[in-house]
Amino acid sequence: MYKNLLICIGDGDNIGDVIDFYLLSDNLEEASQFSSKVKVTLENIAGLAEREIHASLVYVAGDDICFTVSADLNIIEILTSYSYLFLKETGKTMSFGIGSTSVEALISLRKAKVSGKGCVISFGGGQN
Repeated sequence: MYKNLLICIGDGDNIGDVIDFYLLSDNLEEASQFSSKVKVTLENIAGLAEREIHASLVYVAGDDICFTVSADLNIIEILTSYSYLFLKETGKTMSFGIGSTSVEALISLRKAKVSGKGCVISFGGGQN
């Protein structure tokens, strides 16, 4: 669909569970602080993607990010580094799916999520 482009979709793993835990513990301050960490970290990843790999952002919302990049990049390695940054900053993993279409990217993301999370999976093959 998008000539020479890949679509990358990232999703923080178990972020809602952490927020739910804080809310069920009646700890609004911790819920707010964690939510802020997730938001800032995703904004940092979006900025890195734009600057370093010339990504075109589709959206950054909640604990999700979506962007397009050149198919010529070693994108699995790059997304793995973004996932590591997310883990370092938030204490939670992030999974990514990659595809030539949004459907392929979403299928890859779902596969990453059920593969133990914190994975980067490309449609039709590559995985880290």
